[in-house]
Amino acid sequence: KDLKAIMVIPDLHQSTNHSRTILPKKVTLKETVFNITHSSLLTAALLSGKYELLKVASQDCLHQEVRMQRVPELFDVQRISLEQGALMSTLSGSGSSFFSMVHCDDATRVSTKLKDKFPDFRIEIFDFDNDGLTITHSS
Repeated sequence: KDLKAIMVIPDLHQSTNHSRTILPKKVTLKETVFNITHSSLLTAALLSGKYELLKVASQDCLHQEVRMQRVPELFDVQRISLEQGALMSTLSGSGSSFFSMVHCDDATRVSTKLKDKFPDFRIEIFDFDNDGLTITHSS
């Protein structure tokens, strides 16, 4: 409840299937280990509430940079988000949307800075759903 999501949504659809075609066909063991250890750290940081680890934990070396090259402004979105205090800032799925996690108190400031810099992008602040799936009716 103390965190918010900021989504930066460029007006550009990027299909997952196409996005996969630009990825390298082979990755090194070093790159694979990097991503696995960082995803494990991401889980640990979220479960423990050690949000200061999220910036490092969300780093990627397998797909993000290659996919972001299609919308180069996303590099600035990430940089500005982190400079403004985002806990993490990363490509959302295959792109082209960009996700940042922030403390509630920082959400408006970070969002405003992004809106000022990227007026053509849709920028939204969202709450997180901590309850998951809820069945309201069963047959």
